[in-house]
Amino acid sequence: MAEIAKINITEKQLDLLLSGLRYVKSAEKLRVEDPTPEYVRTRTEKLEEIAALEETLNSSPRQQSAAQV
Repeated sequence: MAEIAKINITEKQLDLLLSGLRYVKSAEKLRVEDPTPEYVRTRTEKLEEIAALEETLNSSPRQQSAAQV
């Protein structure tokens, strides 16, 4: 597996990034092409990579800010 990079982004930026991944995933699923074995393999790999990245981003620890009283 590749090296994991730590990035500091806000919750809003994370939501935007996840939204973009959903768009990319939808675009890949809706792409029309002859279902050759090579196409099916590469499409499946792309969708698995997107799903893995989504899972990583969704399961990453979120920094919690203290409540202001």
